[in-house]
Amino acid sequence: MLGWSLDELSLAAMVDGVMEPIPFQIDQYNTGGAIYFEGWHIPMSGSPNLMDGTDKILFLFKDAGPRLDPRVPFDGEMVAEVVTRDRDGVERFVYLVRNSRLRSEEQYVRYSAELGLVETDFYSLRYNKKNHLQWDDFSYVNYVGERPLDSMKLRLNTGILTSVTDTELNNNQMIALPTGEIIGPIRTTTQLDFNLYLFGVSILQLSMQIHHYPKSIMYDVRGIIPELRRKLLVDPSLTMSLDANRLLGAETRTSAWPDKFGTVDGVVDDNELKMIEAGLDPANNWLWVTSKRNLDILAFVDYLGDFNEPMALLYKDDLEKYEPPEVFPGQMPNVGYGITSFPMTGFIGFVVSLFVSDGYEGDPNEFAPYARTLPDLEVRAM
Repeated sequence: MLGWSLDELSLAAMVDGVMEPIPFQIDQYNTGGAIYFEGWHIPMSGSPNLMDGTDKILFLFKDAGPRLDPRVPFDGEMVAEVVTRDRDGVERFVYLVRNSRLRSEEQYVRYSAELGLVETDFYSLRYNKKNHLQWDDFSYVNYVGERPLDSMKLRLNTGILTSVTDTELNNNQMIALPTGEIIGPIRTTTQLDFNLYLFGVSILQLSMQIHHYPKSIMYDVRGIIPELRRKLLVDPSLTMSLDANRLLGAETRTSAWPDKFGTVDGVVDDNELKMIEAGLDPANNWLWVTSKRNLDILAFVDYLGDFNEPMALLYKDDLEKYEPPEVFPGQMPNVGYGITSFPMTGFIGFVVSLFVSDGYEGDPNEFAPYARTLPDLEVRAM
């Protein structure tokens, strides 16, 4: 399979006794471990349009089917059987096919860079055209109520040359503009140029990729902090959060405070204060917010490379407080992560993952890790 043309390959599965093509995509990666974009400064790992060891074939577990009946005809050359096993050990099968003329027309993720609009069967998200770090609208299909999420918020608090004067920069000074996109049926990836502006001058440029899946969104941020630019910032800290729109009665739990929940009522009570004080461990940092209105949000942050700075919980529960950028006043709740320090030089990298669901059930210590655990896979040559 290595060295084969990507255009020759496709996936199929048994559907109602017939071998049918299923949605899939093959993404190629750069030498830094992110998805490759032509024209970006990180070279491709491998050869363009040829299968190599760093390429990834994506499909949805739900599209796997029963094992192939050898009497069933199919188009093309069957080259491998992919066995998937869920946590109960149930096996389902997908088949790698070469030179088939058949392709699925199903598109699980639909994206328009021109409109800044992402649509799946579960959610839609519209970004501000002038800054993809600002959400203009978010909706979830089965949510009961008005717009559930107001905005994504970024805050960088830092001294400039000295710690005496503290400066807060927000989404208005952190601007990410698309420079390319890969639109596939399983996920879309947007490459963005992410700049941090101070007094109208870009003082830090990072690479950002946003991945949209049918029920999740991932923000992948990477870059090198120049030593001279870093010296401008004294004791910087960064917060990243989602501000919801009056989710009264919603509950929040964290990996460090899993047995008790904070209830959204417009006031931070003693239990919520203890949840904030418990903080977050960079190695285990899930956040779970259940709206109790057919929308749950499960979040994680993963550090990349040698980046391993202390982490804190950001949690606000306030009926009226206005913190731009937002459409609806109030922080009900505003929940997210704080990175409380940065290295003086070198690599910075992290991935923020957001999963959405009608509702998670059971113990969050069990379903949180499982939500992003891939099923067991076994590939058998045919």
